[in-house]
Amino acid sequence: MRCRADRILAGILLTCAIASAAAEERGREPVYLDADEAEMDGATGIGTYTGNVILTQGEREITGDVMIVHTREGRELDWVEVEGTPATWRETPAGNGEVIRGEAPRMEYHARGPERIRLLQGAKVEQGRNTFTGETIEYNLETDVVKALGKDDEERIRVTLFPHEDDSE
Repeated sequence: MRCRADRILAGILLTCAIASAAAEERGREPVYLDADEAEMDGATGIGTYTGNVILTQGEREITGDVMIVHTREGRELDWVEVEGTPATWRETPAGNGEVIRGEAPRMEYHARGPERIRLLQGAKVEQGRNTFTGETIEYNLETDVVKALGKDDEERIRVTLFPHEDDSE
């Protein structure tokens, strides 16, 4: 049992190291934005994109009806606000290969400190058959930690987890 626990811990540490390196590399990839309309304020670094908006950066894709993109000095992506019916997020994490999908009426993607995605006002995240649903879900992309919150006492979160299938058996 101890050996299996050591393998699991080593796997978690390796996944975190790979995710951190992938996040750093992703920050250097170009950001592509497609929309029906766009307005960019060079003084503030804020762009507003409307109509079937698609943001792509590496293996990440975020879509929505309206997207406000905040950049820092040097046109580095800082954070993104998204509204949609629903707003969606999809990416394939490095080292895992299993696509993560999320959707919510509102979403925020923070590219800096720590890299994370917040799904708001009725959220759902899926990876394979595993699902998280709740009023708010925050997914830390650097540490692979998911936090889900219900809506007051009215609506609780729901998590469905399936065991990994062992290919070696």
